[in-house]
Amino acid sequence: MCTFRFPLVVIVAFVILLIQGCSIGNKYSAGKKAYDIGEYHRAIPLLKKAYSKEKNKYAKGETSYFLGDCYSRINLPIKAASSYSKSVRYKYEVREAELYMADSYINAGKYEKALEAYESYYEKVPRSLRAANGIKSCKLAMKSPGVERYQVEKVKDLNSKQSDFCPVYSGKDFDQVYFTSMRTKKKKRKRNQITGQGGANIYFSHIDSKGKWTEPEALEEPINTSFDEGEGSLTADGKEMYFTRCRYEKEEATDPEIFQMSRAGGRWSEPVAVALGIDSVMMAHPAISPDGTTIYFVSDMPGGIGGKDIWKSENSGGEWSAPVNMGKDINTSGDEMFPYVRADGTLYFSSDSHVGYGGLDIYKATKKEDANGEIWEITNMGLPINSFADDFGIAFKGVDEEGLLSSTRGSSRGVDNLFSFIKPKLKFALEGSVLSSKTGKPVQGAYMRLIGTDGTNIKQTIAEDGSFELKLKPKTEYVQLIAAKGYFNHKEKFSTENELENRTFKFEIDMMPTETAIMLKNIYFDEGSFELPEGAKPELERLLQILLDNPQMKIEVGAHADDNGDETENLILSQKRAETVMRYLVENNVPEENLTSKGYGKSKPLVVDRNLASQYKFLKAGDVLSPDFITRLKRSNQAIAHKINRRIEFKIADHKVGKR
Repeated sequence: MCTFRFPLVVIVAFVILLIQGCSIGNKYSAGKKAYDIGEYHRAIPLLKKAYSKEKNKYAKGETSYFLGDCYSRINLPIKAASSYSKSVRYKYEVREAELYMADSYINAGKYEKALEAYESYYEKVPRSLRAANGIKSCKLAMKSPGVERYQVEKVKDLNSKQSDFCPVYSGKDFDQVYFTSMRTKKKKRKRNQITGQGGANIYFSHIDSKGKWTEPEALEEPINTSFDEGEGSLTADGKEMYFTRCRYEKEEATDPEIFQMSRAGGRWSEPVAVALGIDSVMMAHPAISPDGTTIYFVSDMPGGIGGKDIWKSENSGGEWSAPVNMGKDINTSGDEMFPYVRADGTLYFSSDSHVGYGGLDIYKATKKEDANGEIWEITNMGLPINSFADDFGIAFKGVDEEGLLSSTRGSSRGVDNLFSFIKPKLKFALEGSVLSSKTGKPVQGAYMRLIGTDGTNIKQTIAEDGSFELKLKPKTEYVQLIAAKGYFNHKEKFSTENELENRTFKFEIDMMPTETAIMLKNIYFDEGSFELPEGAKPELERLLQILLDNPQMKIEVGAHADDNGDETENLILSQKRAETVMRYLVENNVPEENLTSKGYGKSKPLVVDRNLASQYKFLKAGDVLSPDFITRLKRSNQAIAHKINRRIEFKIADHKVGKR
């Protein structure tokens, strides 16, 4: 018989290593068991100890992966990203670790690191829609933000040191609110092993006589129990509430269930489970439609798109129909949660996989019709409603752009807080002045009529100093008409339809006296030609608009030539020019009976007015562009003066003005 003898020191060292190995294994096993039953907060210190003692690289990568998942699930993205990165470095076999690392970076607002990780993962898995959307999300978040019209502010009176989330309004004046809270300061409630916070319960607050939210109070039993309750949804009349309850059996959480209760005489009834036809699956986050006939909820039941999906069920005869998945427009391979139905029927929800700014973002879903039937148009609510943190659980005050939402923004501990939001109503105004184009002084006796697509029809007298001002409405197209006796009518069109910021529309209106012969700017015919010159259209459209604004006006279109060439030929040429302009006006709906044309040749040199004098420094108001006057000008200015004389003017033959 052969035996081996080992030195005592070797035996002792072996025993120590064996004990250490058992210790490491015990810590990992305990941590993994806590992770498997969803007690992520309890799992973290156990897994951290196992990681710190572990020497094997693969085992360190595995432990890091589960640590990252624990941190991710309790909203600590920086720590999650660090743990996932170690898992990737140690080449743990779960390939998605790199994708989850990218998710954690974007949830922490580290967009450049997130983009690098998403692109790296996408090279390995080019069909990953989640990675593709992650790349788009990073690029979106790294762009300069657009106009931020919403204002978001933390509601101090409703929040605690623990998570407060998923508000829902009650009351016609939106002065009552129910929400979910994990606060622990009352009754020394036991901390939740999943989150490290208190258990979830439903709380209530209302606005007092001073306009402040009262101290939130937990609803009594049988609503709040030793189990977790939260994420309530009320019918429009406030008489029914649907909420989530998560029961425990032998200290292990069961699948969440949806409960319903009714209120009568100021008291809530005993909650009862809502039968949706499927047992032993997660059903949570109920959102009841305003009319109480449709319930939206979250589930990971078979037949979904992936992760947690939003489903719906219809109520007919007091029974709920079999759940229907909301489809690929809304649901993704990630998680879609916290549905909410606004008073106008619009659906809102949160997702971590649609293109967004990181974490859960809030999206608006609008039902559309196309050739293939019903589709949903999904719109990210943008900054600052969303952030790189988790944003969810939105509630509006009816149809107003105002309400409450939940977010982890600003919390280093991943705690949810309640925030108020409001989109201030845009303010638009119209102001300006009405002056005589001849004298530059205010037009006396003028009035304005303003007509809008919203039904606005206002007549306002212009002030003696020529000024006017009015308030305007958003998303409205306006036509403004200015009229005064002895002046041409003036029309302006403008719109607030696409305006995204406050704006005052300002108009300085020059009214033309009817006795003034109006010269069309820039319609200076080429020498010897009666063809409309290049660039004539804008000025002809100005003339056309004047005629259309003054439909009773009868005018004479007069054409003038310079003093070059034969006088008879100039008369014929100027007549043809007048007829060319007249033909253009008739072709554009000006009645032919309102028009006459006449060629003046060179018989009426132009008299310079103040407007023309302001354009040409060598001219002054009152100058007559006669052959003698032009001869005295510099050679370069003579050509300009001849060109100005080759003009089109129109003057009033018969017109009644100021009537509309």
